[in-house]
Amino acid sequence: MSTHVHDEAQLHWKWVILSVIAGLIVVGASYFIVAPTFHSAEIQALVMLVGFVIQGAIIGYFSPGITIKEATIGGAFVMILMLLLLFAVQAADLQQSFLSDFLLLLLGVSFSWVGGWVGEKLQGDESSQAEKNLTHFQWKWVLVGIVVGFALNIFFVFLLSTIFLDWLLKSAFVGFVISFVVTGFVVGLKSPGKTIREPAVAGIAAVILDWIFLGIIVHLMVPVTYLIVGLVLGFLLSFLGAWLGEKYQDSIEKKASA
Repeated sequence: MSTHVHDEAQLHWKWVILSVIAGLIVVGASYFIVAPTFHSAEIQALVMLVGFVIQGAIIGYFSPGITIKEATIGGAFVMILMLLLLFAVQAADLQQSFLSDFLLLLLGVSFSWVGGWVGEKLQGDESSQAEKNLTHFQWKWVLVGIVVGFALNIFFVFLLSTIFLDWLLKSAFVGFVISFVVTGFVVGLKSPGKTIREPAVAGIAAVILDWIFLGIIVHLMVPVTYLIVGLVLGFLLSFLGAWLGEKYQDSIEKKASA
């Protein structure tokens, strides 16, 4: 639950600085782990941008009050520092120009904002108590699940594939499974009330989003057969994770009321 212990109209530089630190660790590590294996500017940029989602979510979730703007400003600083660092080390795969750098800066800021928003929703807000008694389908948690599922899928698949390069396909599949189970679990655990359906639908949408990004941006054409299998697995794995998350949430509430 969000604890509003500071003035949210004021900019809190402590969380901007922590956002920069978290971003440099996550985004920097993501790039320098993936870059030596995947010599594709599109893949490297995509992994970095997913790092901005994770950076924003970390700050949004762990900071008291609403700190989306702090996560966003921190993301801007991180992207500027990363672009300077990549220029300094002369990254061969990322052909830098003013236009590409400006586009990456805008995307980094946008992804940090999205991550910050997701983190705040997972933390909880004023509407959380009312949501406990809702029984209708909640699209907010579908959106949260899509962002979390897409980010974790890209993150786990490419990082595990890099670390276990000799088992590339197996590592990618393991990363796929882990990302969707974790997505369902996180949304099921952190969302008030019963929200098993929402993560399952989000799993389908995240698979489609992955497929679009891989086809359009990375130019990696995934066969439709694989897409169909991915949709089924994304639904089932997210559903399983959400069910586990709800069970764990129930156990926590029972212990608290005992």
